[in-house]
Amino acid sequence: MQYSTITTGKIFHKRFSPKTHSFNFYHKMVLINLSSNEKLPKIFRFFFKIQNKYYLDSSNAQIIDKLKSKFTHTESQSPNTFWMLSSPSFFGYTFNPASFYFSVNSSNEIEEILVEVHNTFSESHHYHLSKKNLITPNPLTFLNPKEFHVSPFFSREGNYEFTFNISDKIIFIKIDLYQDDLKVISTSYSGKFGNQKSLKSLSQIIKLIFSITKTEMLILVQAYKLKFKIKIPYVPKPNKKDGNLESTARGIISRLKLPF
Repeated sequence: MQYSTITTGKIFHKRFSPKTHSFNFYHKMVLINLSSNEKLPKIFRFFFKIQNKYYLDSSNAQIIDKLKSKFTHTESQSPNTFWMLSSPSFFGYTFNPASFYFSVNSSNEIEEILVEVHNTFSESHHYHLSKKNLITPNPLTFLNPKEFHVSPFFSREGNYEFTFNISDKIIFIKIDLYQDDLKVISTSYSGKFGNQKSLKSLSQIIKLIFSITKTEMLILVQAYKLKFKIKIPYVPKPNKKDGNLESTARGIISRLKLPF
């Protein structure tokens, strides 16, 4: 991670139980250096808004200040740089299934990660990944109990294994869900960082808009297939647990009150 840019990659999603099903699609995200005082390019800001109220909580506090309060090993005057990998809102539309926040030290090592997950029931949850739940340092792998209802086709039980492999050129994120010691679902994002001019490129901006809107529609289509074609049993949404928040980034599905 060297500069703010657009990432281009592919999302791969596979479930192993109770029936096998997989799909993949190309997806773009935005990597933002939250520690930088430099404004994002005008053309990017014309189309997209990085609004504080859409990230971490609904307050208008600066995202980086919210983040520092959540990272346990980060002091207010920390020399670390803070990065966000996410999907921005555009023209009032926002859909952001997951945002990833990184605290990077002066040796360019990731010290802590916060994963902000949104479901389609207008809720969100933060998974804090640090040394206390680190499994292996290379690649960075963390284990954390599942504490949030995301898919209506899986219960809330189990453990997540988060894997991160990030260099100056590529980013790989994988999230595996284990239930009863069996891997039941695996989701990954494998992408490349664009150059410094990507945020100024009209063609890249148009592709980013298309990618964000397409993703929500693809999720809806896949949920329809699971329920009506593959006929995977529907798991009713459990009561919200302590620590789960009201979503700050509601998409079309949650507004339509669909059970996906």
